[in-house]
Parts: sequence; C-alpha cells; structure tokens
Amino acid sequence: MRDDPPSSGRQQRRKAATRAKILAAAEQLFGEHGYAETSIEQIAELADVAVRTIYMHFPTKAAIMLAYFDSWIDAFSEQIRLRPVDESVVDTVREALQAMNDAGWVDNVENEAAHVHPIAEHLESGSPDISGHILQRWMREMEVLSVDIQNRGIYPKGSFEPQARATAIFASWFAAMFVARRRSVAEGSVTFEEVDGAGLQVLSLITGGKL
Repeated sequence: MRDDPPSSGRQQRRKAATRAKILAAAEQLFGEHGYAETSIEQIAELADVAVRTIYMHFPTKAAIMLAYFDSWIDAFSEQIRLRPVDESVVDTVREALQAMNDAGWVDNVENEAAHVHPIAEHLESGSPDISGHILQRWMREMEVLSVDIQNRGIYPKGSFEPQARATAIFASWFAAMFVARRRSVAEGSVTFEEVDGAGLQVLSLITGGKL
C-alpha cells in the first residue's frame, strides 16, 4: 500500500491548525460575550479566517461549541483515568481540573469574572439537540470511566462502586454547570474558580455520607 504524499500530510496539518484557531476564537468570544451574542462573522475575524472557511469545518455555530465540548471531555476523561482508582474521588476531580488548567484549557486571569459558558446556558434553556448531545456524550463517558475503574481496581463481583465513582464525577461537573448558571444570572458573571470550587464542594457532600 502506498503512503500518502507529503503534500497530503501538510494539508491535514493546515486543516487541523485552522480548526484549532476557529475553536479557540469561538471559545474566547463565547466566554466574553455569551453564545447568543457571538456571530460567525466575529469568530471569523478573531480567528483571521474567512466566514466560508468556518463553514468548511463546522456546519453551524452550535457545532463549534459542541466540538470544543467533545475535545474538553476527551481531555478531562483522560486526566481522570490517569489518577489512582483508590484515590478519593474529590481529589481525583480536583487534580484532573488542575491538570486541565495547567494544559491551558482555562486561559484566564485568576479570579477574573466571565460570562457563563454556553454549555451551562443550553443545559437549562437552549436547544434540546445541544443538551441532548451533551447528556449522551456524558453517558458514554461515564461508561468509559466505569469500565476503566473496574479494570484497574479490586471490587467484588456485582459491585456498584465503579459506576458510583463514574457517576459522582459526572455529578461534580453537572453541579458546577448549575452553579455557574445560577450565579451568572444573579450576579452577571462568575469566576472559573467559583465554578470549579462549587463542583468540588457538591462532590464532597455527595461522597461524605451526610446527605
């Protein structure tokens, strides 16, 4: 079988670089102005590409947001699976979030306020297609995490602990999105530290046996 010509590899790298620029520009604008207030034209200007170029990579603005979410959850799940399965789930989520921040997934000045992320908006009042995609993706990822935990841990047959651990990780994310939405509506903005902290606090309550 013949290898692809060098030009094909360069073309794929250019495509990937352009896609990454579009995603980065959209994420910045969504954070600064909100999803509804951000236009494809604004994304194109910030990414320094033509509007038609965006549509070559993404059919809709929603597809841009969901592509970023899918990339984020891939990276987050990977960080979770790098942690010991006998570590407390609160520490696991905290360390995974810190690794995500260190890798540049959250590019902000400490304690800087930001508009609520459109993911949080759509979970409550946005398009059912978007919220449905998010929920289905999380359901699939919980299965990935549960299987990984089961394979790496020592549990009796029929134990619900791997599933409970995976579900708790999802619960911490969902709680963070809920708090982000509520605080943003009440106060107009919310810091990334407040969002992550709220998710971890809720997770501590869930796993602490006090509810």
